[in-house]
Amino acid sequence: MPDGNEKESPAHRSGRLWGALHTLRVLGGVPMKGKLAHDSRLRMAERQPGLHIPRQLNKATKHLVAARRRGARHGKAADEVLKAVLESIPGDGGFPETYDAAQRKEFRDGFRAQKGTYAAAYRALLR
Repeated sequence: MPDGNEKESPAHRSGRLWGALHTLRVLGGVPMKGKLAHDSRLRMAERQPGLHIPRQLNKATKHLVAARRRGARHGKAADEVLKAVLESIPGDGGFPETYDAAQRKEFRDGFRAQKGTYAAAYRALLR
C-alpha cells in the first residue's frame, strides 16, 4: 500500500488503509451490504477514523482466514493486502478522533486511489 510518497498526509494514508481493509473484506467474501465502500460506511470512517479504523483492523485476520478458505488465489491476494494494511498503521498505532473537511476529502481520495489499485490488480477475485 505505501506508494513511496513521503509527503502523503495522514488522512490520505488512512483512506488508503480503509481501501485495503475494504478489499480484504471482499476477498474474504463479505456480502455487498457489508462493504466498507458504501457511502454511509465511508462517511463514518472519514468523520471518526479513531473509532472506525481500529474496529476494522480488529476484524482483518478473520477476513484473511475467510479469503484463504475461498481458495489459493484469494488467500494469496489477501496475504498481500494484509501486509499492506500492517505497513500502513501509524507508528503509534493511533488514529485521530476526527478529520476536518479538507482531511475528509484527502481520506476519500486515498480510499478511492487504493480501491482502484486493488480493483485493477484483483479484478477477477473481487466479484
